[in-house]
Amino acid sequence: MKNTIYLVALCASLYGQPFANLALADVIFESGTLGPTGILYSQLGNTVPGTEVFLSVFPGVRFELTQPVKTTSVGGHLVASTGGTFFGAIVALDDENDFPNSGNLSTPDVLGTATLTFPNPSNEVFGNLELELGPGWYALVFGSELFNTTGAGGAVRNGMDLGNPTYISFQPDQWFNLDDLPLPFDNHRFVVNGEIVPEPSSLVLVLLTILALSPRLKMIAR
Repeated sequence: MKNTIYLVALCASLYGQPFANLALADVIFESGTLGPTGILYSQLGNTVPGTEVFLSVFPGVRFELTQPVKTTSVGGHLVASTGGTFFGAIVALDDENDFPNSGNLSTPDVLGTATLTFPNPSNEVFGNLELELGPGWYALVFGSELFNTTGAGGAVRNGMDLGNPTYISFQPDQWFNLDDLPLPFDNHRFVVNGEIVPEPSSLVLVLLTILALSPRLKMIAR
C-alpha cells in the first residue's frame, strides 16, 4: 500500500511540473529544409534566392498546431546585410487565411518575441521564445526596427518547402500572401522549436505503467 501511495504521489508531482517537462525539445514546425549555409548577402537575388528582412519588411509563415505545445525558440536560415539584430514573433491567427492585426505588431495577437542576431555568412540561427500555445493557427514573423532590434539582412531560400507552407509578408504598409506575387517566394527555412504538452490522460497511462512495473522494481531493489 505504501508503495502504491508513493507512486501515485510521484506521478502527481511529475504532472505538476508541468508534465511537459518529461518531453524533450524538438521541432514543432519547420517551413522547409535547411539548404547550403555560408551564403553571402550579395548573392541573394543573384545566384541564391532570398527575401529581405529589415524595417517595414516582415516576412513570415502561417502554421497550425493540433495539440498544446510549449515553444523554446524560433529561428531559421538568415544572413546579415548591415548586420545587427532582428526579431522573431509568434502571432495568433483566427484561421489559415488570417493576418496579424497590426503592421507594427503592437496588438494583443502578438504573443511573444525573440531577439536574434544576423549571421555573416548565412547560417541557421535561433532566439529563445517560451510560450504555451494551444491548438490553432499562428504566424511566425521576422523583421527589424521593432522590439529594440536595429539590424538588416535577408532570409535565404535555398532549401525545399515541407508540405505546403503559406508565406506572408508586411511591406510597405499592408500584410499580403507572398504566393500572390508574380514570382514565387518559397523555400524559406523558418522554424519553431519546443515540446508537445501531453494531455492529462497521459498521466493515467504513466501511472498504470509504473504500477504494473512496481512488483518488478521491488524485486530488483532486493
